Amino acid sequence: MQITVLTKTLLVSIGLAIVMVLVGVISICVGTSLVDLRSLLGLGSSSKEAQQAFIIITEYRLPRTLLAAITGGGLASAGVVFQGVLRNPLADPYIVGISAGGALGAVIAIVFMGEGNLVGTSLAAFVGSLVAVAVVYGLASLKRGGQFTNTIILAGVIVAAFMNSIMLLIMSVSGSDEVQRILFWLLGDFSLADYSRIRLGAVFVMIGWIAIYLNANSLNVLIAGDRAATSLGLNVVVSQTYLMAVAALITGAVVSVAGTVGFVGLVVPHAMRLMFGPDNRVLLPAALFGGAAFLAAADCVARVVAYPVELPVGVITAIAGAPFFLYLLVRR
Repeated sequence: MQITVLTKTLLVSIGLAIVMVLVGVISICVGTSLVDLRSLLGLGSSSKEAQQAFIIITEYRLPRTLLAAITGGGLASAGVVFQGVLRNPLADPYIVGISAGGALGAVIAIVFMGEGNLVGTSLAAFVGSLVAVAVVYGLASLKRGGQFTNTIILAGVIVAAFMNSIMLLIMSVSGSDEVQRILFWLLGDFSLADYSRIRLGAVFVMIGWIAIYLNANSLNVLIAGDRAATSLGLNVVVSQTYLMAVAALITGAVVSVAGTVGFVGLVVPHAMRLMFGPDNRVLLPAALFGGAAFLAAADCVARVVAYPVELPVGVITAIAGAPFFLYLLVRR
């Protein structure tokens, strides 16, 4: 009996949602000090211990875990879009330079407006992501033919290097007291997680994800190639521009609240594609929940692996993602 796409999507979504919740519970309980859920519920412990456990979870670990999950789901979903639109398995927001554009916009906002201006930072990050995707797309379009998908990776590397240089220049000459903080944030940081960041990130990620999922069929058609998509009645340029703009929106939003986290948009889509197939109607929900679980687990590892030093989560994702990137590069 053949499973329909809707049934498969529901089964995959429910299964990965359960995995995400389990990873989230583990991340909440594990840290520099273990939190016993019995203490939180007041079973077999004093009210003081229960209160301490409640504060640790609600004010520190739960916000971090939620923000990590939102960031991971958003970056993985954006990675699905970039890999599909560009038909290149090496594409993701970090490698293509979109994250660098968002980070540059956010750094400019932080230096000149302060880190507390969350809305301004998010808007600047979104603008920076749009500028980056426009420049990368424009450079790659110069070789729009068969070299388009290969050229866009090179263009992304160039744009990312250029924008990273501008970021370092701004931080060097600004004299801002936030320079060290920004450097840590650029590697991916959830230590400043709070519920305002969570709300902002969740709104942008969910709106962007829904906008992408409603165009999952168009993304499936784009993978077949420009000529095939055009013959099926799809406006290739409009669809590509729309999907990449939405992916840039998601990337800018998560960069503004969590910093630059690399390789999530590369590793998770591939893992989900290997397990559940290439149909984006199934792959997009899988990437959303799988990315959330992956980055929540990475943040948990970053908190405890080098205790008492806390590592930026981007270090953990880079350790996991860089060998995977090399594998894909050699295999391709």
